Amino acid sequence: MDLTDAQWQLLDELVTVGLTDPSHSVDSAETAAARGIDLQLFAADAALLTWLKLAERSGDKWGVTDLGAALHYRRLYESSELRLSEVARFAAANEASAPQLTRAVRRLAQGSISFDEAFRGAQRTA
Repeated sequence: MDLTDAQWQLLDELVTVGLTDPSHSVDSAETAAARGIDLQLFAADAALLTWLKLAERSGDKWGVTDLGAALHYRRLYESSELRLSEVARFAAANEASAPQLTRAVRRLAQGSISFDEAFRGAQRTA
């Protein structure tokens, strides 16, 4: 899904906790601003997320739909998977200088050993 950074942030905030429409009171506008929501973009972003069936409004409360929550968590999963692969690639790039550590990181990333096992293995080689 091709959303702007502000739209992703709004979706993320709606997953975390619903939001009272910031146009209804100064307090709700201040709360939204404190959560990093761009108040000038809110109406358009909320309308788009609603049109995409990612968010919904009930009274003056905004929340996320099941589809919106699924998209949010899929994005988190994909970014975590990317970060994990970057860690594994970093370890592999340094394999010549620290082969035991590289093996421990690879096995930890694959889930074949626990953090404590990897840590103990790295301590034995240090």
